[in-house]
Amino acid sequence: MDSGENRKTPLYEAHKGLGAKIVSFHGWLLPIQYTSIIEEHNATRTKAGLFDISHLGKLEVSGKAAKPFLQKIFTNDIDKAVPGRIVYSPFCDDRGGILDDVFIYCAGAGRYILIVNASTFGKDLAWFNSHNGAGASIKDINDSLGGIALQGPASESILQGLCEAGLTALKHRSFVETKVCGHYALLSRTGYTGEDGFEMFVPAGKSIEIWNSVLSAGRPYGLIPAGLGSRDTLRLEAGCPLYGTDTDETKTPLETGLMWAADMGKDFIGKPAIAERSAAGAKERLTAFEMIDRAIPRTGYAVEKGSSVIGTVTSGSYSPTLNKNIGFAYITPGNAAVGNAIDIVVHSERKKAVVVKAPFYRRKK
Repeated sequence: MDSGENRKTPLYEAHKGLGAKIVSFHGWLLPIQYTSIIEEHNATRTKAGLFDISHLGKLEVSGKAAKPFLQKIFTNDIDKAVPGRIVYSPFCDDRGGILDDVFIYCAGAGRYILIVNASTFGKDLAWFNSHNGAGASIKDINDSLGGIALQGPASESILQGLCEAGLTALKHRSFVETKVCGHYALLSRTGYTGEDGFEMFVPAGKSIEIWNSVLSAGRPYGLIPAGLGSRDTLRLEAGCPLYGTDTDETKTPLETGLMWAADMGKDFIGKPAIAERSAAGAKERLTAFEMIDRAIPRTGYAVEKGSSVIGTVTSGSYSPTLNKNIGFAYITPGNAAVGNAIDIVVHSERKKAVVVKAPFYRRKK
């Protein structure tokens, strides 16, 4: 399948050895599934799943100018990123359009690790470099690190025996630089599934060793490897918008429901445009819905109310956890109230749906 344009993650040979179905994903060869999407989804919800996240972009921003630079670029307040904590933030163009959403790790001493989307890595790096008037050091560390996500209720029990750091004390959206299986790991309590879990960025050359050790340690707990298919159904149930599908540069934080991550009390690129659009009122909002009629909503399907088109589906899928068909759509604000009846046009047929509150699934703590 490798046409010469696709890149292999450090875990590629491990996936082949496990019999994974490999697909091209934003220029990377990654497993979409090993057994079945539903089996991998349910294992992550009830036990644990192991994911390759090596394709995510990784940058290090450092120096005295690092914080002022990040404050100018990102919508969220970088002061929230105290050492050991992670801040989620979009960054925008001059029109307020979201260019990407990023996790910003503060490692202290003016050093930050940025985890960006695979599909936007090159564009993001170019944007950062072209707006780096403050003179921050921006280093591409993508090839040096592989990425592994261990997600599910058994994650802490599985990982603790392999990790030097105490995991019980590690709070959500916090991280440590520690050792896993005797090797360096940037280890965070984060994830994209709605479950408790950890993301590890480890030396590329040690990735397979660590992957195999975690799989071995997790077998008694029911851990199985999981691919992109279940990662997408898990993230949708958890109400996590996907950049490039649910958000993009045509949308601002206002339409996407991300104003909570836009600090309008500070200056950042795109702030005037966002303020202007906010004053005028959003023309559409990203809205969660579930199907009443039997049909799976897909990206691009029209949303109707009465005889009017009121929006477009961005994400949709069967939810294995809820046994329902669910989705996200941009619809007009007047139709976005929870409980509002809408129709999804599926193959020219109108199928009944209802607006609900996201997330669709919330784990019991």
